[in-house]
Amino acid sequence: MNAVKSKFRIFIAAMLFIICLISVVCLLAVNGKAEQRSSAISDITETGVEFMTSVPAVITEYKAGNGTLTYVPASEGKTAQIILENAEIFAGTKVKYWSQNSTYVAIGAKGDVEVVLNGENRVYMHPTYPNIALLFYDSNVTVVGDGSLSVSHESEETKNWNAIPMKVNADNDIMTDDEKYGESGNFYLESGSLVLNGNGSVGEGCITVSNAINVSGGSLQTYGNHAGVYSVYGDIQLSGGNITIENFNNYGLYARRGDITVSGDADVFVNSFARTNTCGVRAGNTIGGQESGSVYFKGGDTTIEVSGYGIFVQCGDAPESGRIEVEDGVIDVHIDSSKGGVAMYAGGSEADVSFCGGITNLLSEVAGEQPAYGIYAERNIRIEGGAVSSGAKNPAATAIGANAEKTIFITGGTFTAYGDTAAIGLAAPDCGQMVKITAATDVSGENTVDYDSQNFGSYKYLIFESGEVLSVSVTPATVNVEKGKTFKFTAEVNGTGNFDERVQWVLTGANSAGTSIDEEGLLTVAADETATTLTVTAISVGDSEKQASSAVTVLTGESGEDTNQPEPSNLPTGAIVAIVAGSIIGIAVVAVLVYVIIRKKRK
Repeated sequence: MNAVKSKFRIFIAAMLFIICLISVVCLLAVNGKAEQRSSAISDITETGVEFMTSVPAVITEYKAGNGTLTYVPASEGKTAQIILENAEIFAGTKVKYWSQNSTYVAIGAKGDVEVVLNGENRVYMHPTYPNIALLFYDSNVTVVGDGSLSVSHESEETKNWNAIPMKVNADNDIMTDDEKYGESGNFYLESGSLVLNGNGSVGEGCITVSNAINVSGGSLQTYGNHAGVYSVYGDIQLSGGNITIENFNNYGLYARRGDITVSGDADVFVNSFARTNTCGVRAGNTIGGQESGSVYFKGGDTTIEVSGYGIFVQCGDAPESGRIEVEDGVIDVHIDSSKGGVAMYAGGSEADVSFCGGITNLLSEVAGEQPAYGIYAERNIRIEGGAVSSGAKNPAATAIGANAEKTIFITGGTFTAYGDTAAIGLAAPDCGQMVKITAATDVSGENTVDYDSQNFGSYKYLIFESGEVLSVSVTPATVNVEKGKTFKFTAEVNGTGNFDERVQWVLTGANSAGTSIDEEGLLTVAADETATTLTVTAISVGDSEKQASSAVTVLTGESGEDTNQPEPSNLPTGAIVAIVAGSIIGIAVVAVLVYVIIRKKRK
């Protein structure tokens, strides 16, 4: 019998061993299939590499300087990856990426790609035209990682006039189909650092993208070229990360046919005096019948320092276009020019500049015979909230703080306008009822005078302070009040500008017609009031959404005892003691009986 058991145990052990062995072999086979790699390693340091005409079927690693470039082909549910780790690559490969175009590239790819940055990576542009260092065709490109990638000319001697550090292109063969064309040619920066240096070149943008540009994290820096960040047909959305755009020849952020939005915690810095008319942010271009765009600030921190136009939009045929809207964030624009300048410009028949929040500081300083404007709108300027300062300085020519060809509407926030010629030009401001106006005859605002709306053009300094209620508080927050008594509440209203300090008192919860509160906050609790609690609320007259409440407990009698308290027990102390003692004895008897029954069952 023991021998049989021993043989059975040996059999079971052998079967388990075989099963484990087969599992390990299968696992290795599956992993080997998924992670097949090329055994040969090519050196692409001097030549670069392109994955357009030939795409590796397996994971392929290339030597790139002292680092590597690894190509991971696309698989089910995953896009292809180009992994750079301390790579150094020169643009030495010429590729024909479309029937009409060819160029030198350091890295070229077709289809959707995720670029992963590890360590410090460098790419050098080719010394002759045509030259696109990083080229992605019919692609959507996402950049991630904790490393960096720098693209530049190798030296001053290798610079050429038409070099593009990075381009993400849609499929040019379907350009006439807007919907399909927009499915590729999009760029996303989520993490990592990207530095694109096109100094000495004038070709398109340091990063040129057919459609959408989205930066949600990481760091993007551009230097030189026609534009810094350039979208040909799509929108530019900056919702996070750090974006630095410098030394461009024409435009910093440029969406030729789309909108530009800054939001979230994006930190944007735009600076260039490479020419006398550089523009920091531009959306729209009506030349050739192209559609226009708008610029929206919904958060973030934006600084613009240029020589021509700070923010420029142009209205075309598209409805609701050609707008500049500030909802939130901090915007600082400074124009320093000798050829005229406008800090914020909206052009076209439907072009408006509007503010409903945030902090905006605009200043245009011009030295010469050309005009300077803080804000210029070919239709309306609307101040509905936030804090806006718009100034213009030029002692030798026209300098106007804010100019709207139709109307300036001021219904909220604080608006400061100043200029060497006038604070406000053309249209008189249309102000709300609660707007306080301070006027001065000098740019610094020291020589204050009474404001006359019929003579608005004579003031060089104007402040429009609209009342805004921020909060309401009621004192006390809780209180006990006896029936037949009164109590006086106080309310405090906090706000900015010329706000309304009045409140409306409201009482809820009362059952008696004699319980009331007057307009001064005096509460009267009637003697026949049956409610035990009341609520007193102070509501701002200027903003009914701002309110505060106090909870009132209704008491009765001089002692302040509540009428609804239960009657005290009339049982004598001896009876209470007897009830407690009897309860304890009863519990003990029941416990003994249970114990005896259990003992008998066990026997």
